[in-house]
Amino acid sequence: MRMYHHNILLAGYMAAAIALFLYSYTQVDLNLTLSTVNIWQYIQKAFQYIGYYERTFSTLIYLGILAIFYGLYIVTLRGIHTGILTVRSIWRIVFCIIIVLVLSYPAFSYDIFNYMFTAKTVLLYHKNPYEVIPMQFISIDPWVNVMRWIHLPSAYTPIWILLSLPAYFFGFGTFLLILWNFKIIAAFFYLLAIKGIYTVLKKVDPDHALLGMAVFALNPLIIIESLVSGHNDIAMMAVAIWSIVFYLRKKQVLLAWWLLALSIGMKFMTVFLLPSFFLKWSRNMALVGIIIGFVMVISGREVLPWYFVWIMPFIALIPRKRNIILIAGAFSLGLLLRYAPFLYYGHWDQPVPAIKFWVTILPVLASCLIIVFQSKMFLRRS
Repeated sequence: MRMYHHNILLAGYMAAAIALFLYSYTQVDLNLTLSTVNIWQYIQKAFQYIGYYERTFSTLIYLGILAIFYGLYIVTLRGIHTGILTVRSIWRIVFCIIIVLVLSYPAFSYDIFNYMFTAKTVLLYHKNPYEVIPMQFISIDPWVNVMRWIHLPSAYTPIWILLSLPAYFFGFGTFLLILWNFKIIAAFFYLLAIKGIYTVLKKVDPDHALLGMAVFALNPLIIIESLVSGHNDIAMMAVAIWSIVFYLRKKQVLLAWWLLALSIGMKFMTVFLLPSFFLKWSRNMALVGIIIGFVMVISGREVLPWYFVWIMPFIALIPRKRNIILIAGAFSLGLLLRYAPFLYYGHWDQPVPAIKFWVTILPVLASCLIIVFQSKMFLRRS
């Protein structure tokens, strides 16, 4: 019976991952040719037609894929709670998702193209990415046509740029291969983060280690922003989680501090974990610290979906807090729904900002109502 449930769930995730993989190529930039092979160009244009000229249909496909992923997510967490699923089951699902999505197109963000061009600036043009801007290469490099923020120098830290160089080097100048190499890096850190969360929980809350692992690993926002969009935030958080692993081992505290410094050096956000480390580390304090950082960032700019990658690992580390997990899941859904109005309208002007606000907040409000209702039901029974 257990194997039957696992196989059904695995098939569901495979189908959802394949659907997301195919959908991602509907969003290929119109200025980008992924291959000069005629049949590939024909297929690419057919997919682009759906994404750019059949926007209602495209939006419905996206919403359907989200619905499937969140449905599977809920079923998975319930399956773990009832003891149907095992660690091996979750790892098999994770690896199947990675195999499919590591080859997907970064449909919802252009950041990965900036990573790629920064590495190219260093290795091919032999320039300092902090002293030149991509716009200076617009007449000689077609990559610039599919980038954003080309009027600014690199916003990435030296540590991240150093980590990104092998991905470009082993792409041998082929755009698609370089892109997939960057996705492989993201997948590696995604796996590292999952393993780190499970390792921490085996130490501090072994009865809920599997649940916490799945809360993070199979959250649709984590999957999309890490494996599809390939944001480097997953690398920062994976290293931070492993700094906690070594901190808990007592004899390896120095290595823990070194890894935390490395994480901070990647993207700075994990500097908000320092208070929890100085005070002998606690999961609750770590979560509070990273939420404070999150609030400080979004107070001065728009909330972007991949920012929640900073918070989800620490939600996963408190798997007994079911209400927090419910609200986090609802918020991650709301953040992913922010892409829908753009997919429908094709721009970020009004009414898109108003729609983005409501689709973000409504799932959170719904989750709060569910919590209130469940609390009332519990009080009546008792």
